[in-house]
Amino acid sequence: MSTELDRIINNLPNLPSMPPVVASALRLIEDPKSNVNQLAQILSKDISLTSQILKMVNSSYYGFPNQITTINKAMALLGLNQVKSLILSVALKPMMLSQSGKSLWEHSVRCAVGCQLIAKAIGKGDTDEAFVVGLLHDMGKNVLEIYNKNLANQIHKQARGGIDRLILEKKHFGFTHADIGAALVRKWKLPRVIEICVQYHHDPLASRDISLVGPVYVANLLTQENFQIFEIDPRVVDNLYFDIPDPHEFREEIIENTKPVIASLK
Repeated sequence: MSTELDRIINNLPNLPSMPPVVASALRLIEDPKSNVNQLAQILSKDISLTSQILKMVNSSYYGFPNQITTINKAMALLGLNQVKSLILSVALKPMMLSQSGKSLWEHSVRCAVGCQLIAKAIGKGDTDEAFVVGLLHDMGKNVLEIYNKNLANQIHKQARGGIDRLILEKKHFGFTHADIGAALVRKWKLPRVIEICVQYHHDPLASRDISLVGPVYVANLLTQENFQIFEIDPRVVDNLYFDIPDPHEFREEIIENTKPVIASLK
């Protein structure tokens, strides 16, 4: 299946590619020999990207007491992994908006913030990587719209009416947005952990590590437009050792925490 999906991804016209500056920056962040000055030099080639990153850094989400005016200072305060979250947040917005519009973009940012909150609460994994996973989890929906926009829209309407989206996608496409999203992550050469989380974000029990995939599963459900408590599998929450006394209250906390991030990216 993965070979066929990789073939589809590699032959799909109009598939958004990672901007060269972003791709170079991400490769550098993954290189243990890299340093802040090298990354700043790459990012400085894209003034728009740099200014938007600084706008996010100076939002109330990060809460720094003083204005951060240079990318070097931002990286010194945040570290490379958190800068990676910022880079992807800025870079993916136009890709998502061009295909799926504002709704999916805002859901993805909320899911990213939710993932980060859950990862922090359970004390497992990298909270910055959790943000990236949440941001990317539904990128496969964008790919489906490029692959066949009319069919993807029909599935979206039926899913909003209560029919299981994954069943519809499997029936009409032969694969799901999680499957093709994981293929996109492979094409972009992002870390394997992100691919696993994207692939299994609807079924963490099928993954090898629930503590890895569980946060994006829970955050994805909590940030759905029509959230229903019963949709969350208690086995996943139990395996995470994460208690949600009031899911609606936690959902509101995620939404409130997301507002400054979305505002800074407008």
